[in-house]
Amino acid sequence: MTEPAATPSAPNDPGNPLATRPVNPLRAHPITSLACAVLVTASILCTLIVPIYAHITPKVGDFPFFYFYLLAYMPLVAIALGVAGLLQRRLATPAGGSDDLSETGVAR
Repeated sequence: MTEPAATPSAPNDPGNPLATRPVNPLRAHPITSLACAVLVTASILCTLIVPIYAHITPKVGDFPFFYFYLLAYMPLVAIALGVAGLLQRRLATPAGGSDDLSETGVAR
């Protein structure tokens, strides 16, 4: 009998190719990825579903509901997309804690 040429590596050994391969951030953080997807999808769908806000009769002040809805909706969309962007940046940040942006915010 002959012995194997190399001894098998341990699961956490740095020489093991499975231990050193990069982890997909979507697979590593499924809840955060789902939250980003829900925020972006809701922002788009609430604008595309016109029967939600296509009413004239309930007036808010001098504005028909259509205009009031859109005026109130735009800051909410900005906040929702800002939160989704922050969550996505958190997904893309390496384990070291620093990202590839310099102090000016320009990619190197």
